[in-house]
Amino acid sequence: MSGARKFGLIVFGAILVALFAGIALAQGIGNPTIPSGDIIKVEEVPDDQGNISEDDYNRSFTQTWKRGGLQSAPKEGDAQYEQVREAAINDLLDQAWLTGEAAELGVTSTDRELDNELATIKQDQFPTPEAFNDFLKESGFNMEEVRDRVRLQVLSRKIQDKITTSVTEVPDAEIEKFYESSQASFTTPETRDIELIVTNNQAAADKAVEELGDDPSAEEFAKVAREVSVHASKSEGGTTVATEGAFPDPAGADIMSAETAVIGGPVEAGEQFYVYRVTKVTPEETKPLDEVREQITQQLLPTLQQQAMTDFVADYNAKWTSRTFCEEDYLVARCDNFEGDGRLEAADPKCYEAGAGKNPDLACPAPIELPKPMAPGGNSSAAGLLGQTQGLPQRPVQPADANADAAAGAAGGAVDLSQITGAAGQ
Repeated sequence: MSGARKFGLIVFGAILVALFAGIALAQGIGNPTIPSGDIIKVEEVPDDQGNISEDDYNRSFTQTWKRGGLQSAPKEGDAQYEQVREAAINDLLDQAWLTGEAAELGVTSTDRELDNELATIKQDQFPTPEAFNDFLKESGFNMEEVRDRVRLQVLSRKIQDKITTSVTEVPDAEIEKFYESSQASFTTPETRDIELIVTNNQAAADKAVEELGDDPSAEEFAKVAREVSVHASKSEGGTTVATEGAFPDPAGADIMSAETAVIGGPVEAGEQFYVYRVTKVTPEETKPLDEVREQITQQLLPTLQQQAMTDFVADYNAKWTSRTFCEEDYLVARCDNFEGDGRLEAADPKCYEAGAGKNPDLACPAPIELPKPMAPGGNSSAAGLLGQTQGLPQRPVQPADANADAAAGAAGGAVDLSQITGAAGQ
């Protein structure tokens, strides 16, 4: 995979995958006027950064097909055109939405943070300065645009941190509910210290009982065990520990219910015979709630933080969709004035006819619902990275590409650009 394509996927796609992968639909009333020369207006984004021009779109369209691995720009009517068009618009919306959200949350970035982030990307993804310069030539991005995307990366990570770290406590009711439903996790089962003799035949077991008598000493029991028992405990004089299920029934059940200091057996279990004496019983013990409260808190806190992030993403998508208005030729599902039937324009109309799934000659998109918000630290395919419901058309995958894609899928999250793929320039 070329350095250009990799960096394109990383910097220009990974920014929002962990935070804002969902798309919310809302229908607006009284749409605002889109300024002359613009094609999209996202309200309440500072410094007019929500006003997207046709020139912005054309540049994004070029950058999108280049980072998608196409050899040339698709023409209107081509199979790939609609996918590239939608990805280009989504990329522009990602920039506007995240900029607006950061402003509302008071999240900012400094030049030093951008310098450090970009230096990390270069170090991890580009083996030489020439490789990075090649990326700039091939991708259609200039340094100002690169820094803009790196800035969004820093902001997205800070937003995620702000939301998740705002949850610092677990309600007592949640802790108590978890404790009640998971008491087995905090319970130590009953154990029994026993003296044991196991033989392979009845005669040997009867002989052991006879030699032991009614009340043998520990030394006497150990002597007989060493002479007769075939159990591994014989080397310890027959001493071992019994728990529920440790020995086959009925011997196991008898041992776990026997009185202490009483010789039991022989009891046949399977093809062996058991002679035993219980010397000590340690009752089952459940740790009290106060003793495990902190442990439960540490288990539940990440889940609550993840839920906070999921709730935030849902609100984020709904809010910014309601503020986004697009000219007719640039409508996508993230525009408030979008009206659709759920069908992809690029798909063959026959895909939506009865029995389409049984037609081997049709290449149809998978029947999917609108994407739902990803959990923090989640990951996605290249399609998701570009904010699409379908992947961009790509050139044939080479072995080096497959390795890089596998690395991307294994990454623990998308907020750290340097960990999405392997080294560039392969």
